[in-house]
Amino acid sequence: MQSILIEKQNRSRAKASGIALIGYRATGKTTVGEKLAQLLQYDFMDMDTEISRREKLNIEEMVRERGWDYFRQVESTLLDELATRNRIIVSTGGGIILHEQNRETLKKHFFVVWLKASPETIKKRLAKDLDKLEQRPPLSGKDLLDEVDEILQERLKYYKETAHFSLSTDMLSPTNVTEQIIKRLKEKVENA
Repeated sequence: MQSILIEKQNRSRAKASGIALIGYRATGKTTVGEKLAQLLQYDFMDMDTEISRREKLNIEEMVRERGWDYFRQVESTLLDELATRNRIIVSTGGGIILHEQNRETLKKHFFVVWLKASPETIKKRLAKDLDKLEQRPPLSGKDLLDEVDEILQERLKYYKETAHFSLSTDMLSPTNVTEQIIKRLKEKVENA
């Protein structure tokens, strides 16, 4: 069944080269992306992980040493590169949607899925994942957990503008989220 979906999807989409998962930190983009890539037999890339690998610094170190503007430029360059690839699932950084050109690239070259979660869920997940918490630079002058409400509110309009489909991950397991995305992809292909 998955191979039929893949073949139909490849025939039906002229513009999309893959699937991009957008959303705030701790909404499940990487976990869901890995599962989705495995099921669809696509390549997978977590953009933050790839940027860290290429730059030989974690995101927190990069932002501290080189600034947010530098990080956002590297992020945009990588997105442009990924837009030329086929059969790829991309887990984007939460702020990829801040630049209009990135939003346009995402909409043009990917089927964009916005993974959403409430501020309370995001805070719980961030607090639980202490290893990653230390590698995530604050997005404002506030504490990482304190800034969630404000930054999430600022980004909502951009996530909404960019996404082809959105899904709340608050009450769903990564497997359930993956199943819902595949269901939506099947519907999209059947209606194409």
